[in-house]
Amino acid sequence: MYEIISIFNSIIRDQALPNPFEYITDNQLIAFLLFSVFGSIVLKEIAFTMCGIFYKSRSNRILGSIGYMFFYCINVQVLIKLCQWFQNIYLVISIYMLFVIALFIVLYKIKNGIRQNII
Repeated sequence: MYEIISIFNSIIRDQALPNPFEYITDNQLIAFLLFSVFGSIVLKEIAFTMCGIFYKSRSNRILGSIGYMFFYCINVQVLIKLCQWFQNIYLVISIYMLFVIALFIVLYKIKNGIRQNII
């Protein structure tokens, strides 16, 4: 079952989600390079770390894969909106980093709130 979810997630990431940097430049090569570097290295690591706040490694791989995809989609959608609103890549990255920091703070507060209610 995990393999099916993993393949489904891969298809969504590669085919269904647009490149958020297409909105910032008309040059497709630059947009592809930005997303290749930022998306494949930074964005995947951020989504993986966000998922790791709630998911313990190897506990339930299906839920982990779904959680990773959820956080990846949120991050891509935020980048798309930022790229549509602002045309400066430095401004987009700066605002996105502030969003990521704020989201990590909120996620840790949610985790601690859940933990306090359970224990």
